[in-house]
Amino acid sequence: MLTTIRIPLLIATLLLAAACSKEPKPATAPSTALVEQSAADPAQGSMDEFHGSFAPGGIAATYSAKFKEGKIQSLEETRQATSQTATYEFLGARLMKYSGAALNSNDTIELEFDQQGKVLRARAGNKEASAEEIAAIRDRAQALRSHAVSQHDVKGHDKV
Repeated sequence: MLTTIRIPLLIATLLLAAACSKEPKPATAPSTALVEQSAADPAQGSMDEFHGSFAPGGIAATYSAKFKEGKIQSLEETRQATSQTATYEFLGARLMKYSGAALNSNDTIELEFDQQGKVLRARAGNKEASAEEIAAIRDRAQALRSHAVSQHDVKGHDKV
């Protein structure tokens, strides 16, 4: 009985592995120097834009994320219920700047961070942004960034 269950499971696993694997392209000698090829490659350094929707923390939003060489650079969000907007700028996985609507008030928030995550600027209207607002924006930025990156990667896998 156990053997009859293992055989179909083994077959399904092998088929799945075969479907996900890709054959490597055969190596060919470049006809020109590599420096010339990369300098002439129009795709290198190009921006890629991905549009999605997500509702982190129960606040539904649509967004447009910009990627360069597969890494997220920025994300522009529009919150559906209020039409409020926000812009997030990233360096790798780190939020570097935020500009847009507050999550817990009607203020406009301006945040800027250094590469270690230290707050360099935190304005909420004409006053300092609260620690709670900064934390909420960081959490939202991370959730939106993670969603955009994962969805972009899935979309990119479909293209190949």
